[in-house]
Amino acid sequence: MDDDSERERGLSGRESLEREKVMLFVFEEETYPGIWMKDMAFPIDIAWIDKNGAIVHIERNVSPKTFPKVFFPPAKSLYVLEANAGFFESHGLKVGSFVEI
Repeated sequence: MDDDSERERGLSGRESLEREKVMLFVFEEETYPGIWMKDMAFPIDIAWIDKNGAIVHIERNVSPKTFPKVFFPPAKSLYVLEANAGFFESHGLKVGSFVEI
């Protein structure tokens, strides 16, 4: 997802995300991108990643019921990775892990 309309829509309106699949959001510059659960049907994990590929923050098992809350990272991020709830734990990914993009 690399434009504003795609990023705003994200996984909204989908019934599920295939196992082992993720959605990557790419921003033009490092900022503090907010993520919400508008029109979501399933819980997800969300990771914010800096320009070097380091995970700077993770929100785990975020429920669709959290909408309209917006989740923000504590540090600037260039990417956001969304995955099925439990994905990051099952792959040993945590804050400080590096992701190759």
